[in-house]
Amino acid sequence: MEQSSQLHGSAGAAVDDVVGTPTSAAAIGPRGGIASDLFAALDREAIRYCHWKSNVRLGDTLEGREDIDILVHPRDADRFQRVINAQGFKLAVSRWGAGHPGVFHAVAWDAEQGRLFDLHGYHQMVSGDSFVKSYRFPVEEALLARGTTLHGVRIPEPPAELVLFLLRTLLKHVSPIELHKVGKQFGGSRDELAWLLARSDFEAAQAWADEMLPGCRLRVRSMADVVARGGPFRRAVLGVRIAWALRRERRLGHLAAFGSRTIRVVRHFAARARGRRNLSLQSGGAWIALTGPKGTGKSTLARLLADRLGTKLDVRLVHLGKPPPSWLSLLPLLLVPAARRALPNERLSAYEAPERRSERRFSTLFVLGKLLVAHDRRRLLTRCTREMASGTLIISDRCPATNAAGPDGSAFDDLAVTRARSPFQRWLMEWERSIYRRLPQPRLVLKLDAPLETALARDLLRNKPGGPDPLAVERRWRLESDAEFACSELCRVDTGGDLEETFRKVAALAWAAV
Repeated sequence: MEQSSQLHGSAGAAVDDVVGTPTSAAAIGPRGGIASDLFAALDREAIRYCHWKSNVRLGDTLEGREDIDILVHPRDADRFQRVINAQGFKLAVSRWGAGHPGVFHAVAWDAEQGRLFDLHGYHQMVSGDSFVKSYRFPVEEALLARGTTLHGVRIPEPPAELVLFLLRTLLKHVSPIELHKVGKQFGGSRDELAWLLARSDFEAAQAWADEMLPGCRLRVRSMADVVARGGPFRRAVLGVRIAWALRRERRLGHLAAFGSRTIRVVRHFAARARGRRNLSLQSGGAWIALTGPKGTGKSTLARLLADRLGTKLDVRLVHLGKPPPSWLSLLPLLLVPAARRALPNERLSAYEAPERRSERRFSTLFVLGKLLVAHDRRRLLTRCTREMASGTLIISDRCPATNAAGPDGSAFDDLAVTRARSPFQRWLMEWERSIYRRLPQPRLVLKLDAPLETALARDLLRNKPGGPDPLAVERRWRLESDAEFACSELCRVDTGGDLEETFRKVAALAWAAV
């Protein structure tokens, strides 16, 4: 009894800390958004579900700041999929095959929060450490049949949630890597324990554990005491004992779990080193291109879109206006500054002048340079195509046009080829044109537009070598406004207004296309 009073005393202090947070019912104001709409739809369709963990932060989930962890009855799986599809969720899969049976991911774009919203769906209760869910608890029917409600959402009865929380927490202490991960934020686990103890008691929790896991002989009071006050060593020792007690509930043997964990850990840290994510949409990868004249916000919006989508999904941002050089083009690229000083008439700006363009006369040096750029763009897009086939979303700043207009497509039309200075130059032009004809095309082109005055004003604020260049902005404006993208879906976006509002338009169009 003394141990119980001490535990409740330490937990009580933590409860006081939790009461004032946004997770309390009084602190949550009017709700709306994806999570609330989803739970309302599930209730309308009479789907058997419960939000089975982390309900201390359920208020944050309803306000779009936390992900959803929901258990759904297997017999309601088809109807559940229809509901989440209607709510704008898209199924996501592990790019490395690191999923778990009976568990799936879905993501939706939350326009109000300007972020992706992640849903973890469970049709069976699997648990363990964060890399390998080695255990399957046969408690689904009890969780769904005996639940209660919090903030209008169905959740497990308090004794059940307390026992599952203790099991999940202690099983994460079996692996050394998990010990390191859990230790960084264990204060939050103790706060959650305090919240759960305020809603339940040991007798009810012990009775639930004995009924649902009768052969395991779990001691709920001791488990809670170690989580509330024990150090990492005590938690690890008890975690090993719990793992042994649950050996009949394992879905993976020790050797299989070790092998699976090793592979997943290596892939996890390799991806982190490359700045990549594990999840991709089940519908596959896609290429979204942002184009438009200078000063319309291409780079800013492309970076924002890649950053927001990249919080959950594997996304790569590329700049097709400046593709990385290959070994073939590296040396000529290094010589460009000197060539610009020595041959001012060979600068790109000179060829973009209206009178020069009308002549369709190009030097062999210029044609060679354009051929090398086409080669580098093809090389970059070949890599992007491979990644798209593996589920990656490609966000590109600029995109080659399908007509000879602007700086990002072929520089030579039929008239230029006809007026070539030599057969060799004509052959180089045809080679460059053939490269662009064979390039893959984006699924969606977002053609950005803004008043010329706005673009000129933005150019004044750009920190670039040589300072602002209003003549270049006007010259490029006319060229890039004529660019065509015949093989892609095209959406025009006015970027003359507020950045956040413009980004919401861009994100909504991009999310609808993937």
